[in-house]
Amino acid sequence: MAAGTGLLILDEYAPGPSDSVISALSPSADGPASPEPSGPSSTATAPPDSSAATLPSTSSSASAADGADSAPDDDAGPSAAEPPVLLRSVEEEATKGTGDLSVVEGESTAAGDGPLKRYLVEVEKGLPGEAEDFAAAVEEVLGDERGWIGDGDLSLQRVDSGPVDFRVTLAAPDTVDEMCHPLQTNGYVSCTMGGRAIINQNRWVSGVEHFEGDLETYRIYVVNHEVGHALGHGHVDCADPGEPAPVMQQQTFGLQGCAANGWVHP
Repeated sequence: MAAGTGLLILDEYAPGPSDSVISALSPSADGPASPEPSGPSSTATAPPDSSAATLPSTSSSASAADGADSAPDDDAGPSAAEPPVLLRSVEEEATKGTGDLSVVEGESTAAGDGPLKRYLVEVEKGLPGEAEDFAAAVEEVLGDERGWIGDGDLSLQRVDSGPVDFRVTLAAPDTVDEMCHPLQTNGYVSCTMGGRAIINQNRWVSGVEHFEGDLETYRIYVVNHEVGHALGHGHVDCADPGEPAPVMQQQTFGLQGCAANGWVHP
């Protein structure tokens, strides 16, 4: 799997078979295409340095008073020490992947109204973290009324087999580079290619510096942004500085005066 050449295109989008159902589950890369200005894909300057997002501590410790043993809290369930769905599997950045994608098992009920679009979640084998955590996060984002189902003109359902309309994939930077070719992700950003919304694992675990440590918002953004491309939406700019950025703005580049935002309907 190989990176592209020369120019750098971030948060890339290359149209796939948007009107046809995708039944193959194996990874694929399309042939060469030249970068386009603004719209489904756009050329940009070099990306800002990534900065690992700091996850607020969710652990707690109890110390015994005067040397006495602390009694366990029978009322505390497993969720007491577990981070929320969108902040699980915050791991180290990856450098290389195996190139072997695996479908994460699990299905959801259809969320939203309107014509049904089915999707599945894939994770490259060997990545740090739990594949099920990524799948749960994707399912939560795409099932939220603030996302693409909020207009009432489509419904989304996660499946793990059969024909699908698009796939959401988590992969290592070098795998992203090959799957996104000829778009030039340069080991840094995500893209949509051939019916796949392909998320760069390093952005998933670290976000970007100008989100100021808000990894949850970045994760919501990158899922909705790339799935937006899979649904046929192109790039837009910040129209109202100080207001939430449009989800199809290339927020991995910068915010252009808007506020970081991951939702279609914030």
